[in-house]
Amino acid sequence: MIPFVLAVSLFLALGTGVSATCEACPNCDYESISISQGDACLNYWTCEGDTITCFYPSVANPGTFNNCSYSEPNDWPVNEGSSEFCFPYAGVNSKCEPGNDPYNVGTSACTASYGYVGGVNSGLL
Repeated sequence: MIPFVLAVSLFLALGTGVSATCEACPNCDYESISISQGDACLNYWTCEGDTITCFYPSVANPGTFNNCSYSEPNDWPVNEGSSEFCFPYAGVNSKCEPGNDPYNVGTSACTASYGYVGGVNSGLL
């Protein structure tokens, strides 16, 4: 019975893509729009090589974007962008959902060169 349970568990783990992990942009940045609207949220991202760049609408300068870039070495720390609005590290998504996750850790490659997210509050400014 135990070998059967182990075989089924292994099949489910492999069949559901449990091993896929992606680096992702934080959903929102630290720049607050207002108490009721919250922080400015992800509008789009780009990915090139081992760098992902996340774009959030600027509250201080409407019509422009704040960008936060993260690179692979040392757990994806921010390597470009202000600490006023950028999170210190990129996020991790264990589901690797298309459109939302710029970099697949398992394949060591970008999932696409560009992704439009249009998160909550991303088009208000």
